[in-house]
Amino acid sequence: MQIQISGQYGDPQSGNLFFPLQQRLDTCFEHHVTGNYFQTITSLAIGLRVSGKIQDFESEGPQRLKLFLKKHRITTDLVYARQPWETRSRAILAPVVSHDIACCLGMMVERARRAGELLQHEQLRTDVASGLADFEHHFLAGSS
Repeated sequence: MQIQISGQYGDPQSGNLFFPLQQRLDTCFEHHVTGNYFQTITSLAIGLRVSGKIQDFESEGPQRLKLFLKKHRITTDLVYARQPWETRSRAILAPVVSHDIACCLGMMVERARRAGELLQHEQLRTDVASGLADFEHHFLAGSS
């Protein structure tokens, strides 16, 4: 099972700030989330949509949660408004993004549970928490 993070950025500044976060999340989840937690679902995909000067996604928070049983995946978008990210550093954003990703994953897991897909909830929760702790530690330790 994979957790995949992608990104769509509203301007170069938003991409420069969030893309390293996106990459690090992918790396952390790749290392920590390795089990088979669902019956048929093989991926959870979160698309970061970060508003900027060129493109404004005109909303904020988790949106468009979808279960695709034939594709064996659940997807959602996580939208960030232009304010307040513009004035923050990665070290300040990392815990915010971590919390937001955890919320999205919680919604996705709940959707899988309602579909009768969830097999190993506690192990998934533990592995996700380990991945997010690794992610936060990377940016809080000054490795950005």
